[in-house]
Amino acid sequence: MAKEPQEKTITEVDQSNSLQLDFEVSIFDLFKHYFQVKLRVHSDLSEMVFCLPSWTPGSYMIRDYGTHLHKFEVKNSQTGESVSWEMVDLHRWKLKNLPPEFEITYIIYAFEDFTVRTNYLETEFGFINPPALFLYPEGKLNQPSTVLFQVSDYFPYVYSSLTRDVENQKNFYAKHFDELFDSPFHLSKQHSVFFIAGTTKHELLVEGDVTFDFKTKLAEDLKRITETQIEWMMESPNPYYLFVLNLSLPAYGGLEHRASSINYFNPELLSDEEEYKRLLELLSHEYFHLWNIKRIRPIALGPFDYQKPNLTRELWIAEGFTSFYDVYFLYHSGFLTKEEYLSKLQSDILSLEDNEADSWMSLEESSFTAWTKYYKRNANSHNITVSYYTKGGVLALCMNLFLLKESKEKKTIRHVFHKLNEVFVKTKGRGFTKQEFFDTVKEVTGVDLKTEFNDYLENPKPIPVDYYLDIIGIQRIQTDLVGDTGFKTKEKAGNLYIQKLLHKADTESFDLMLDDEILAINGKRASSNTLQKLEKNLRPGEKFHLILSRAGKIKESMITASGFYKTRKFVIAEDTTDERKELREFFLRNVV
Repeated sequence: MAKEPQEKTITEVDQSNSLQLDFEVSIFDLFKHYFQVKLRVHSDLSEMVFCLPSWTPGSYMIRDYGTHLHKFEVKNSQTGESVSWEMVDLHRWKLKNLPPEFEITYIIYAFEDFTVRTNYLETEFGFINPPALFLYPEGKLNQPSTVLFQVSDYFPYVYSSLTRDVENQKNFYAKHFDELFDSPFHLSKQHSVFFIAGTTKHELLVEGDVTFDFKTKLAEDLKRITETQIEWMMESPNPYYLFVLNLSLPAYGGLEHRASSINYFNPELLSDEEEYKRLLELLSHEYFHLWNIKRIRPIALGPFDYQKPNLTRELWIAEGFTSFYDVYFLYHSGFLTKEEYLSKLQSDILSLEDNEADSWMSLEESSFTAWTKYYKRNANSHNITVSYYTKGGVLALCMNLFLLKESKEKKTIRHVFHKLNEVFVKTKGRGFTKQEFFDTVKEVTGVDLKTEFNDYLENPKPIPVDYYLDIIGIQRIQTDLVGDTGFKTKEKAGNLYIQKLLHKADTESFDLMLDDEILAINGKRASSNTLQKLEKNLRPGEKFHLILSRAGKIKESMITASGFYKTRKFVIAEDTTDERKELREFFLRNVV
């Protein structure tokens, strides 16, 4: 692997403070999926507490990483004698009567979940999410550390955005623990490819059985996307950026970091052109976080308390705006036609309207309760939980359209982000409050967005999307009103069971429960074919009869069908005013 821009001799790193921390990571057992960590500590303290984070920034849920830590030991580095310690809670270890030099060792199990926020070790690659692997000394998150990998017998390459030693490419340096925890490691047998966008050297590591031609094509496509985003922000904040794309197993997800992103995608879908565009959308999303969250951020999202939630009501900015721009950048990079882009917007809008969650949860509540509701989903979540990704993206669209209409100089969210970056990132070095965000919008655009949109933030209330789309002459078409059963099923051993109930504001409750087995539909033995025929011919307001088995008892239920439009789409209206046409052309031609 080529050497990266951020290199130095680790021995030259300033270790003048009284505390020195040097990690060594090795593979304890590849086939049992265990990493081993040794932490060598030089200190003049007689007592210390070491902690393992319980969550990962960007993934808002307490994950109790201590579950996978085993064989914790502490020894005097000089004599080899055991050092006294006790576990004081589920994530903290207290060490007593410490010698000047000691060594902590422990084992981490890395095979429970294949996700971007958990450790994973198998024969082809290893992935380390640092908060799930590295202890930190309590109260000393600003402490620098080194990380040495002893994994060459298994993996020739270790990929990370951290500064690495020019003399030993598997030895890394972190200025503080926030940097270490924001810099994942990927252990691999694969070579990477490089491209330049702006002033940033980008490295792309693809894990999985793909051709070199695929890697180079993806690098070329990413170059177009990253150049669009860099031009939008008018800066390249990093000299180096690492994309890791894991195509080993069927999975989907990404997690942003300050100089890298970790992305998982199903390799079986790559031959499908639409799925490949979905992959580009994922990579575009995570890359835009390079600015939105990692630099320009709500004030609660840093510095972090790794033991408890950092709560914010502004994830509609951090994730919602990113969800709008990821696809918008694809369109302006030439990967989507105008019609395809409109279809993407339509999909998000309609997904919000397919249940009554908008009347249960506000955008701010969605953000604030992400830890316990969005990330801990259950069989009823789709009915009562609003996605700050989806609704936040729709809100960003509406805000931009409103700004185009009201701002005399056509100032948009792009110009707002430039100002936020200048004031809060580069000058004040902190995040912004909700009020500071809206104050910045008004200062830059002259438009009071808070008065226009605050109701949709604080209250469980649908955004009148049609009104804002009409600003650029885009209108809704709805035809073919048909009936809807109000439930979804799953098939098991040839039998039908209720899998999902769809609550809608315009329908009454009916006697159905999750996991009810459907025995008969309108007097006929229930099957997938019977249900499909019912759904095909059902009309709004029509009643149908079900015989069910619930907890071993036979029940009957009469259901009244709700209604929905089979054809729902947004179209560009040509018969509209010149002003709307001009604003539409501006929105589609310029990256607002």
